[in-house]
Amino acid sequence: MSQTDAPRKARLRDVSRRTILDRTARLLVERGYSSTSLREIAKAVGMKAGSLYYHFDNKESLVEEILTEGVVHVQESVGAALDAARDAGPMERLRIAMECHLRTLHEQSDYASAHIRCFAHVPPEIRHRLRKVREEYDGVWVQLLKDAEDAGSLAEGIDPHFLRMALFGLLNWTLEWRLPPDRSLEDMTNQFYRIVFEGAARDGS
Repeated sequence: MSQTDAPRKARLRDVSRRTILDRTARLLVERGYSSTSLREIAKAVGMKAGSLYYHFDNKESLVEEILTEGVVHVQESVGAALDAARDAGPMERLRIAMECHLRTLHEQSDYASAHIRCFAHVPPEIRHRLRKVREEYDGVWVQLLKDAEDAGSLAEGIDPHFLRMALFGLLNWTLEWRLPPDRSLEDMTNQFYRIVFEGAARDGS
């Protein structure tokens, strides 16, 4: 390595992978996959676009790492919340998981939000490789709903698969909302829980 290369490589090391990942995740949340270019990522990080290749092979590998971390983060957050509520009943554990999922998306992780926003738009091979980590998180909810079903807490004839898909759609789509400033995520969770599991109609209507 020449003397002129040494300062350049030192500067590249100063821009950590984590900084690149963090700022790219924020861009993906704000702009989406297709509208986030390597040039814009480099500008957000404060380096030349070509210098990103010091850390990542290409845009796809960078985005795939973010989307993978997004699922892992929300799964770990929900898992920790459920571990802390081992003695709660199955329906309360469902409510806890709903609130933790929402809180992770809106307050804790650009990575999880980027996954929701961008998964459908990344190349098919990335979606295929993400399938395993997504299925692992799905498994958390499969078990939650099975526990509720086994306890007799779900209405007869309700298919847990469709219920799980409905819950994910409801929770994840809130990223597209303009959330009311006077309502907390706990309020939102309780409203969703009531709508899904208790019903919005008056009894006897």
